[in-house]
Amino acid sequence: MRSLLRCLTTILLLSPVTTWAGVEVQIIEQGDTVHFEVGGKTKWDYELKKMDTEKKFFVELRVPKLSDSGLQKLTSFKSKLITAVAVDSKGPDGQSIVRFQLANDSIESFDYLTDQPSRLIVDFFINQDKAAAKPSTKSSPKTVLPIANSEAASAKAVAAPADNTLQSKERKPANDTLALNINEPANANLVNRPEESKADAKTETLNRAGVFDGADPGFERFQIKDYELKEESVIAAKENTYLEFPILHLELPYLESIKTNSPVYEVIPADTDENKQARLLLTLFQKKRYNVFLKTLNWFLEKYPQSQYDEIVRFMWADAYFDQWLEARNANDFDLAILRYRLALQKYPQSILAERTQMLMGFASLDRGDYFGTLRQFQKHLRVRPSSPNRDIARLGIADAYLKINRWDEAIEQYNEIEKEHSDSKYVKMAAYFRGDVHFKKQDFAKAIVDYQAAIKKYPDTASEFPNAFFNQAAANFNLGNFKQSLNDFNDYLKKFPADAYAGYAMTRVGELLEILGADKKKVNGAFLETYFRYGDTPSSVVARLRLLSGRMAAMKPKEVEKAVKDIEELAKNSELAKIDQFATLMIAEGFQKRKEYDKATGLLIKYYQAHPTGSDLKMVSTRIVKYINDYLRDLVSQGNYMDALKVHNRYADNWLKNTNRIDTKFNVARSFELAGVLNESETLYRDTINRIYALKGTKEEKERSVIEKLPALDELNLRLSAVTFNLGKFSQSFDYLKAIKNPEKLSDIHQIDRVQLAASLLEKKGDFESATRYLVELLKEWKGIPELVADPYLSLAQLEIKMGKRTDAVESLQKIEKLMQESGKVSAITHSKALELEGNLYFEDGKMKEASAAYERLLAKYEDVRPLDSIRYRLGEIHFKKGENQKATEIWEPLKNRKNTFWHKLAKEQLQSSQFGGEYKKYIKRIPAMAGKE
Repeated sequence: MRSLLRCLTTILLLSPVTTWAGVEVQIIEQGDTVHFEVGGKTKWDYELKKMDTEKKFFVELRVPKLSDSGLQKLTSFKSKLITAVAVDSKGPDGQSIVRFQLANDSIESFDYLTDQPSRLIVDFFINQDKAAAKPSTKSSPKTVLPIANSEAASAKAVAAPADNTLQSKERKPANDTLALNINEPANANLVNRPEESKADAKTETLNRAGVFDGADPGFERFQIKDYELKEESVIAAKENTYLEFPILHLELPYLESIKTNSPVYEVIPADTDENKQARLLLTLFQKKRYNVFLKTLNWFLEKYPQSQYDEIVRFMWADAYFDQWLEARNANDFDLAILRYRLALQKYPQSILAERTQMLMGFASLDRGDYFGTLRQFQKHLRVRPSSPNRDIARLGIADAYLKINRWDEAIEQYNEIEKEHSDSKYVKMAAYFRGDVHFKKQDFAKAIVDYQAAIKKYPDTASEFPNAFFNQAAANFNLGNFKQSLNDFNDYLKKFPADAYAGYAMTRVGELLEILGADKKKVNGAFLETYFRYGDTPSSVVARLRLLSGRMAAMKPKEVEKAVKDIEELAKNSELAKIDQFATLMIAEGFQKRKEYDKATGLLIKYYQAHPTGSDLKMVSTRIVKYINDYLRDLVSQGNYMDALKVHNRYADNWLKNTNRIDTKFNVARSFELAGVLNESETLYRDTINRIYALKGTKEEKERSVIEKLPALDELNLRLSAVTFNLGKFSQSFDYLKAIKNPEKLSDIHQIDRVQLAASLLEKKGDFESATRYLVELLKEWKGIPELVADPYLSLAQLEIKMGKRTDAVESLQKIEKLMQESGKVSAITHSKALELEGNLYFEDGKMKEASAAYERLLAKYEDVRPLDSIRYRLGEIHFKKGENQKATEIWEPLKNRKNTFWHKLAKEQLQSSQFGGEYKKYIKRIPAMAGKE
């Protein structure tokens, strides 16, 4: 067994100490431990290693160079653990190499550094598992730790010189051990509640904590029916972030019980100076004037080295330091208290306070987080007092310490020992309920569930005292992906422990589980809102608050978003949950993503990723970055903004998208190329996409990718390939792709219209204009009244009618597009502008210049800023020019001179110059004499 000894960091009394030039060296044997320390440096460069040579065992320590006087002290030291010490002063860089020869292989070392003062400390101790030492058979006193309601122990130092031991008041044997009263209300003894930072916040929280609602006794608001479950939601949840909440582990209450039942010291008055001074010390101690007490105590011990009150004084000495540690939590006070307790026990091993002190040292070390020290104290207690009535409590402390340092098997072994041999059945029940905690912390969640269920089934009468069995079981199912069962378990926990401190965590997880399983968004937010309402900004409700703020960002105004981001950052800053910073960053980014502010979302995550290059969970961040980039691409493509989509892809193609295996990336880029008219590249990417989807057909991965990446259906891909190959003039391939569409009725409305238009275009290429027209007419009847869907087919119909010579019908079809635009404004800009241009051209070709001018003017007024329409402007000017309206034509052509393409401006300029020349020529002809005219 490896143990950690927290020793005094100032010079110890009775220890061989050598000092030089501000450097201190000491080595001392303390019970079953050898304590070695070096001081005098602010920074330590050292190396410690264990070696075996010819059946001899050594620990070699490399430290800064030691002086000759220090070497002499070290080399002369021997003990039952360290048989010899050798020092080599010619180590690398002038350092000293100290070699400790160990008595046997069961001796281990533990090295650590302390601050204020700065020291390097090495403790040597016996590993009891290796040593397999036989336990002591000496009998131990029956007087041990009292329970919370027992009569306080009393320690008396009597006047008789021969009687200088501590005594206790009479107590009933039944109340002579630390006991957990299993008949008390739930959680009366075991502690699992985190402290509130403010008293008023704590009071308010407790007043609102219970989640029971008389209007909803069955907790229906936290449940979901089987028919409401959505597999797609469960799959989508794989890309979401879920913080790991702390394990609900019930802390042992025995330190508080020991503190409550502290010994009552008493000095019987006598008419001696020594007695008077002892009573003065007792008065100072009882009044907690510890500084004066400690100074007076040193004087007392010097004056009365063989005092009859020595025992009581030494235990008060330790208690004074311990009380100071409880008050200020100063590490030095704790070390001094433990040292004084240890020395008192060494001098008075049969003291009436021996067992109480040993248990106090163990649980104080556990409370302080000194788990190796805890093991050392309790294991020594079991060796010295194997029949102690507190042996089960000591084993519980040992198991708890092993749990805290992740030594799972040893913790389980202690619980098994309690089950095999115990003094009270209550400890067996505790061991049964705590065993699951070990497997949970080990992340063996399936075994933890089995243990919790077994404990509840075997000991149902005490289940109400162990909320850990219910909360952790629910958390284990969550971690295993058993989401429906986890939701039921959390609801069960909330029903049984509505006011428990972890109820906020449970309610938060309930909201997350409802979302995972596909519940309505109102129900999900209802769980988060109730969590925040009942628990405010307490640690257990922080995650619910963050999710609420992130979810609302989409509908916020810019100033509100700015405040929400600050609130999220502040909540994360004040929380002690693991990975809360990363979670808060992801929540803020998710809020921006829902606002479609993709650059902010990805920028925030990339900045976090770069700031934490060695983080343990950055895969979630990088996955989210790639997701948002693809969401951005998809959004731009759906808007027809293909140029920006291609720019975004180029920006991330060589970094975040470089090694991604996502199929949707290629599809979105292919669609962008199609819209941009880069058809060959588009066809290649579409083919690659459809081949990969065919390869996934029927697999579990296909379903997951379809949800996470929002992959296009095979029918949609066949439609896109049909459109691309058609525009490339590959009409036969286009027809094959169109035939490959299996379920046209499942296509979106827009895609169904695209399909009919493609079919009509292919029929047109075959020369079957009548069938093509019939297709379009039937389509328009089906989708009549939906302008954003029927405008394109009207344009296609008009183009067919022109080819069939039905120019009047074509104009009517085009005018229907204009009417749809005027009535709804929902016709796409591309379709509307093409319709106006085609209408103007038809009128122009038929010599209807007035109607042509009107169509061209509407076209220029609405779309000249977004489309290249110089040729239309030239033609409109030409209409007026041919009518002899040169001034009007000049005004129409004037903007052409500022264009980058000067062709149309030059053509207009030539027209005007030619006109001016003709005018001048006519004037000149009029001036020629009549004779010339006759000639």
